[in-house]
Amino acid sequence: MKRMLLPPRERAEKAFVLLLLLAGVMAGAISLSIAASPAGIGDTSSAWQSLPDKEPGLLQLNISNPSEARATEGWREIEFDKGARRAELLTPLQAVHEYKIILDISPEPAEYIPGAISIPYTDFLWNGTLKTALEMAEILGEAGISQDDSVLIYGECQPCGGGPSAATYVYWIMKYLGHSNVSLLDGGMDDWVKAGEPTAAAAQHLLPVNYTPCLKEDLLSSYSFVKSGGAQIIDARGAAEFEAGSIPSGINIPYDLVLEGKRIKDDASLGSLFSSLDKGRPVVVYTNTGVKASMIWLALTLLDYDASIYSWRDWQANSAPDIPGKTEGK
Repeated sequence: MKRMLLPPRERAEKAFVLLLLLAGVMAGAISLSIAASPAGIGDTSSAWQSLPDKEPGLLQLNISNPSEARATEGWREIEFDKGARRAELLTPLQAVHEYKIILDISPEPAEYIPGAISIPYTDFLWNGTLKTALEMAEILGEAGISQDDSVLIYGECQPCGGGPSAATYVYWIMKYLGHSNVSLLDGGMDDWVKAGEPTAAAAQHLLPVNYTPCLKEDLLSSYSFVKSGGAQIIDARGAAEFEAGSIPSGINIPYDLVLEGKRIKDDASLGSLFSSLDKGRPVVVYTNTGVKASMIWLALTLLDYDASIYSWRDWQANSAPDIPGKTEGK
């Protein structure tokens, strides 16, 4: 949490402060110090002072008259949460039951969070390829999820080595289908058990409903877009796979570099990892099927990059048949 200081002033000055605060939040990394005379607050150009841009979310304002007020007079404190984006995407364990639907995407889990329903993430794939939007919408509807439900996703693929990438992939799928009220559990079943929370031996079953998708097509990249060179390309596979064959101009950032154990790293660490990227250009992330690419996509999304997912298999299918490095995996 960052802190802001605001003096109690007349109504007009308060409105001005709020406007500046909004501008700071939207810019993402603005720090200001402002002084103005009591006669008006329009002449502020000489009072703008840039503070270090590596600490986004700090806005410091003082519009009291320096000749009439002491340095510590007339100030009050307001807290500003610079982690709002992370809070939107990731839900802590204690907030699990704030969601109407709790969705476990693990294949054959041994236990569940009480009240959770089950859709193995593999149900959304066919032969390693993402199913159509209508097929995925039918899967969600059959499980009792409608497009307006609040949904919390958790789980992992133990046969694949564990980790949150399978849950992140289903989160990406639901965002691609246009589902607005969806979040990821910040932690997994291990964390739930360690916290002493109860578990259930079976999943809950809901009555089928209709699910109507509203595609966010820009979250899924196409071969033509990737080939056009308009985006920065990240190969999120391991170094050996990258060296064996990759999309031209791509850089290698293995998906597990955004993780600390089974949780995503803090924003500062992620910012350092992606420091070579141009935030003004779109980013396409790929792995063999796109599942593990979702981890890099999530990290980029936390930092407000324009990111989408692609698959190496699609690139191979659409490119010349003699491309080296045909591999299996996620």
